[in-house]
Amino acid sequence: MSLPAESESRGYDDFYGQFDSPLMQRLRQEAHGRDIGQHSWVTAEELEEDIARLQLSGASRLLDLGCGPGGPLTFVTSRVRCQSTGMDLSANAIAAGVARAASMQIAELVTLFVVDLNQPIQFDSRSFDTVMSLDVVLHLRDRAEVFREVARVLAPGGRFLFTDAGVITGSVSDEEIRRRAIHGYTQFVPPGFNETMLERAGLGLLDRIDRSAGLLKNATGRLAARLAHQGELEQLEGKAHFEREQQYVETVIGLSQRGALARMMYVAEARA
Repeated sequence: MSLPAESESRGYDDFYGQFDSPLMQRLRQEAHGRDIGQHSWVTAEELEEDIARLQLSGASRLLDLGCGPGGPLTFVTSRVRCQSTGMDLSANAIAAGVARAASMQIAELVTLFVVDLNQPIQFDSRSFDTVMSLDVVLHLRDRAEVFREVARVLAPGGRFLFTDAGVITGSVSDEEIRRRAIHGYTQFVPPGFNETMLERAGLGLLDRIDRSAGLLKNATGRLAARLAHQGELEQLEGKAHFEREQQYVETVIGLSQRGALARMMYVAEARA
């Protein structure tokens, strides 16, 4: 694992170490209405729609790249009862995901690994019917290579769904970029970039949906929930960290409100 990956892992490990504390569960409930263990901008409603888009069934083999503590992956698995694999850089996230799968009584369906996603996927070709990656690709250093690896591990006709919350659709200042990227390496791309990279990887685009409105609702709820628990969070995170996180969420909201940065969802299919 590279030094940059180790550094980013430590940062995420700190966050995921407290992920399922009573305070964090209350924050997710207040911010999103439904706590499914989400670690990004995803919602339960989106996932329920995406199960059909991905044509998931009990016979599916599902891979989640950047699964975090396994909230979305276990949510989908519990409904479909398919064999699921998750990968994430953070050991604390994976530990939380293992505990979540056990608490939901689906441990026999879920396998989780600590993996640097900037490295090749350590599975044979055609190992999966479906791959998803939620709000992760903007943090990977070479998404073209990631897409090629996805195409390789997908069976012919298999589907790849991912979201990218870093599609630039307006003017963005250098200060906004810095505040939006406080959690580590972040790659912002223009409209059409992901479509081109998918095509070059041998993945045919099936669908593309702008989910920026959901991100705005999500971020607004997160900001309000954090403010409501400011004292507890400052004690847990420290005042400086609390303020940085507030600025981060405020920046996400501001960019979304004026249409400068979009969160897009893409579904692509592996060619035979």
